[in-house]
Amino acid sequence: MGMTLPLSRGILDSVPTARETVDPLTLLLEGPVALDGVVEGPVTGVSAFLLDPTGRLAVLAPTGGHTAVRREGAAVRADADTPFATIPADEGDPDPRRGALGAGHGHGDGTVSLWHPEPRAAVALAEGTNAAMLIGRTRDGVVHVAVRVADPVERPGTTWANLRWCAHLLPDDESALACEAVALVQWHRQASFCQRCGSRVETTSAGWTTTCPACGTIEYPRQDPAVIMAVVDEEDRVLLAHNSAWRPGFWSVLAGFVEAGEAPDRAVRREVLEEVGLEVGEVRFLGAQPWPFPRSLMVGYSARLAPGSAAEVHVDGVEIDRARFFTREELGEEISAGRLEPPGPTAIARAMVEEWYGGPLPESPRRIDPLRQA
Repeated sequence: MGMTLPLSRGILDSVPTARETVDPLTLLLEGPVALDGVVEGPVTGVSAFLLDPTGRLAVLAPTGGHTAVRREGAAVRADADTPFATIPADEGDPDPRRGALGAGHGHGDGTVSLWHPEPRAAVALAEGTNAAMLIGRTRDGVVHVAVRVADPVERPGTTWANLRWCAHLLPDDESALACEAVALVQWHRQASFCQRCGSRVETTSAGWTTTCPACGTIEYPRQDPAVIMAVVDEEDRVLLAHNSAWRPGFWSVLAGFVEAGEAPDRAVRREVLEEVGLEVGEVRFLGAQPWPFPRSLMVGYSARLAPGSAAEVHVDGVEIDRARFFTREELGEEISAGRLEPPGPTAIARAMVEEWYGGPLPESPRRIDPLRQA
């Protein structure tokens, strides 16, 4: 794809030996000395960052504040970026609703950063003994611990943000830290009981496994593979669609889960045929992006219609209610006029559309504040 993707950026050393031997809360209290003889290489410090039980992150916001867009009584609909995520539906006429942050993706511009409280203060805020998770060591030698808190901490200059909307604004290594921490929080929310015997499990390996005290079963965090594809016809037009569960005006590329025993490229062909009745020929891998909302791995492809096949769209009428091909000029005009809202800058879908488009998409008057609270 020729670009780095939000949530795929940054380099972390997972310090696996520390996961098995060091309690994350103890590490925060004792500092680097707790890793003596455990971790190879320099440890220049220990740092904490905070998440709430839903996976929202405490971030340092830019001065000037931000605008939350969720309105009282607003319906909640599924987000285009994953089949089972939700976002507020934007009913009524669109308006700019712009916050203090700009758009863009690739390397984070550092406009937003994780809030790193003093380690002992983070320990005092931890929601129970299993609330801390050892995430890894960044390139500066600092080992980072994610701490889950029961209630968001109110602090001037800090807000609680959804990684889905603001990941493109985080520095590279903080994007990696946040992505792994959110993935773990989401997994633990769904993995409270043993899949073999039904007993309540215990958190082990500094948050990276669960162990059943009754039968000894050990479980690890998982990701569900999903394909996401930019379908292009013989006239080099791109296919965008509207899912019946999405908010009005929001369009994206097609996506769907890989079924058991199915190769991803075969899933591309099956999903396109099922959802819009089109036959795909050439399929080319573009890139992959973890999407921890709650546990997808989005595998991106470009897909061209089979030579000689009709480009006539037949939506399934259940999942997809509208779909059509766009030229670059048509798509740019629809976005600029506010009639179509494209995928957000955090999602791989946005990067895929922009690769086809040949550059950044026009600014949309429908763009939503990346620090909104929903």
